[in-house]
Amino acid sequence: MSEEDSEDGIELKAGTSVSSGKSQYVIIKLLGEGGYGAVYRVHDHKDRSLKYAMKVEKKLERRKHSKLKMEVNILKLVSQERAERSHFTKIIDRGKKEKFFFLVMQLVGRSLADLKMRSPAKVFTVGTGIGTAIQCLEAVEDLHKHGYIHRDLKPANYACGVGEQKKLIYILDFGIARRFLNDNNELKTPRDKVGFKGTVRFAALSCHKNAELGPKDDCESWLYLLLDLIVPTGLPWWKMSDRKDVMACKEECRTIKRDKLFMTLRCREEFGRLLDYIDQLKYHDRVDYSYIYQVLRLSAQVCGANLDDPFDWEYEREPSSRMMRSHMSEIKN
Repeated sequence: MSEEDSEDGIELKAGTSVSSGKSQYVIIKLLGEGGYGAVYRVHDHKDRSLKYAMKVEKKLERRKHSKLKMEVNILKLVSQERAERSHFTKIIDRGKKEKFFFLVMQLVGRSLADLKMRSPAKVFTVGTGIGTAIQCLEAVEDLHKHGYIHRDLKPANYACGVGEQKKLIYILDFGIARRFLNDNNELKTPRDKVGFKGTVRFAALSCHKNAELGPKDDCESWLYLLLDLIVPTGLPWWKMSDRKDVMACKEECRTIKRDKLFMTLRCREEFGRLLDYIDQLKYHDRVDYSYIYQVLRLSAQVCGANLDDPFDWEYEREPSSRMMRSHMSEIKN
């Protein structure tokens, strides 16, 4: 019951205790790993019923800044957003040990990527897809309001809540987020060339072109996320790995291969309007989130989807056939 040091991170065994000046936490199991380090499920050593998520980041001399520090700064900054319906997890505790930093946070449920793959059709129904996408964008809007862009929006970086919060969507992982406003809340001057940041499948075209990213680029990634959640065939470039090929495919989907992006969705015209709106934005432009929400609600109406219905994962024992019929009724024959 100890920690093991490795080149890439710190491995904490089940039963290992991690203490702070405030409390002590016991490792239950590993939940996931990423560029920041690892996430564990933990419980309070005095009360096993109190369960949390703990992010652990190894101290590295070559790393200029702690990614967890960025996460803490952002979560503290947006902690008052939307009161009880905040899309940001609560900070429980934080601290540092000899070899690693740690952050204890509110525990959330499965990621949208995981929930999608558990669906019978491997995609959400249109109602669930648009409903979750609205919440995903609300989280992005709140983040942008405080002068930060995420730069890695994708289904794996959103998760549903647990218990009574299972219809609430949380945004996760701010390890490569960047502040686009200066201390005077003015737009920073864009750098001439920027290294690729994020995930190739969901990256904005500006990212492929090594240009400075702004709020509109988060919105482009968000639109890819929405399509990934509900288009049965997936994003047209999902099987590609080469960045140049992916960029070329994304550009073709604006012109000669536009139909491949929206496939048989009944709301393809409305989604096309969203793509056109986001594409005409520049780095310095403000995003009209109200317009995007309006088009999303119209899209649901066109598809005959009720955004007040439970999300797909809320049905405890939903028959696969019923879910499939519901999905097929929302797309063209």
